[in-house]
Amino acid sequence: MIQLYHGSGATDFTVLQDGSVNDEHSVLLDNAARLLTTRGHTIAAALLRTVPFQVLEATNHFNDEFVILHAVVPLEEYERLRNGLQDPDERRAYVQIADVLAELGTYTRFIAAELTMEQPISPATESGSGLKRSEVYKVVSAYIGVSGGYLGDFSYRTHHEFYIGLDLDIDPNTYEGTTRERFIKILSESAPDVQARILEGVLARFPVGSSELRAEERAAEFRRWIARLRPDRQVEQPTLRITSEVVQTALLDAEELLHSRGAASCVDRVHTALHGYLREVCTDEGLEIAEDASLTDLFKHLREAHPAFRDLGPRSDDVLRVFRALGTILDSLNPLRNRASVAHPNPSLLPEPEALLVVNVGRTILRYVDEKVHRQRSGEG
Repeated sequence: MIQLYHGSGATDFTVLQDGSVNDEHSVLLDNAARLLTTRGHTIAAALLRTVPFQVLEATNHFNDEFVILHAVVPLEEYERLRNGLQDPDERRAYVQIADVLAELGTYTRFIAAELTMEQPISPATESGSGLKRSEVYKVVSAYIGVSGGYLGDFSYRTHHEFYIGLDLDIDPNTYEGTTRERFIKILSESAPDVQARILEGVLARFPVGSSELRAEERAAEFRRWIARLRPDRQVEQPTLRITSEVVQTALLDAEELLHSRGAASCVDRVHTALHGYLREVCTDEGLEIAEDASLTDLFKHLREAHPAFRDLGPRSDDVLRVFRALGTILDSLNPLRNRASVAHPNPSLLPEPEALLVVNVGRTILRYVDEKVHRQRSGEG
C-alpha cells in the first residue's frame, strides 16, 4: 500500500469496512471534483475522477476512528500513482483533495492506494490478439472515468442496457463488484471482436468532448485498436514471389504498424511497398522504365507491355475497364500518401476506415499482379 497523503496524528491505519458503492459518497466525490475543476486544480480533479477512490472508515493503533480515501488499483495504475509522488504538483493535488473534502464536511486523514492481486485478465491478451491489460485500464481510467466506484454515468441498470444496445448477450449482474470492476472483467475476458464492439459502444455513449478526459487523441487510439481487433476486415498481406529488400522491409513495417497503431499509420509503407514491387516486376521482365516513374506510370506500363497481361480472359473488355479503374485509384493514392499519411508532417491523417480501404486496395493489387505474373511464367495462363 502507498500513502498518497496523510493529515495530522499517527501515520498508520486499518480499514474497518469493505469497499462498496455508496450513493452519498459518490455524490461527495463528484462535487469535490467539480469544485476542484472550478478552482483550477486540474490535477487534483483528474485524480479524483480517474482513480477509483472510495470513502471508508478506518482506525489506528490508538483506536482512533476516522475517514480515509482509499483505492484498490491494478499494477499499472499503482505504479503510476507511486511515481507521481515524485512530482510536487501531484503531491500538492492530494492536499487540495483533502482540503475540499473537509470543506464539504468530510475530514479525510489519509489518501491511499492498494495493489489488487489479479490473475491474467484474458486468454486473448496472452495470445496477443486481444486488448492488453494496460489498454483495458486506459479505457476505464483515461477515457470513461470513475467516481466512487461508478464507471462514467453507468448505473447497474444502464450498464446492463449498454450491452443489450450492442446486441451482446452479456449480463453484468452475473459479475460481482462495482460497475467499474464488472466492466473491466467483461472487457478483459471478451473475444477480440466483442472487445471491438464494446469499444465502439464506449465511443458512442461517451463521445469526444463530453468530459475533460475524453479527448480526440484517445478516441483515435481506440479506433486503431478496433481495427487491430478485427483482422477479418483486412485483406491478408500476400507472400510475393518477386520482391526486393525494400519491398519486404516496407511490407513488414506496414504489417507491424497496422496491428500496433492502426491503418492510418501504415498507408505510407503500403504505398512504398506497392511502388517498389511494380518497379521490381518491370525490371525483372526487362521492361524499360524511367528512373522517376510514378506508381501510376508503372501500373500502366505493366498492363501495356508485360506479357502476363496480354490475356485478360473471356471478358477482357470488362476486365480492362476494371484495370483502368485501378489505375485511377492508384493515381489517387499519391496525394493521399503525401497529404494524409505519416509520410510527411501532415496536420491530419486519413480516418481509420478510409486508411484501411487504402491498405486493402494496395494489398489486393499486389496479390493480383503477383498471381498473374506467376501464372504466366509457370505456363498456367
